[in-house]
Amino acid sequence: MQTATGTVLAVQESRFRLLTEDGRGLLFLLASDTPLEPQDLPALANRRVRVRYTQGEQMLAGIAQDIQFLDRPETRS
Repeated sequence: MQTATGTVLAVQESRFRLLTEDGRGLLFLLASDTPLEPQDLPALANRRVRVRYTQGEQMLAGIAQDIQFLDRPETRS
């Protein structure tokens, strides 16, 4: 499993875009077994997070398996 750290730029339905610390923009889809629901994603906007994800060979987006809020360390999804 891979990880990426950065700031969430945009959220739409079950998708979000992350601007990583090295300036890359990554697109993620929320995994179906993640504790977060699509309606919870707007709270990610402009937040610093760490995402654990899997990346399929034929997919443009990573599948977010776990999201850890870094600006409030006690919160985890």
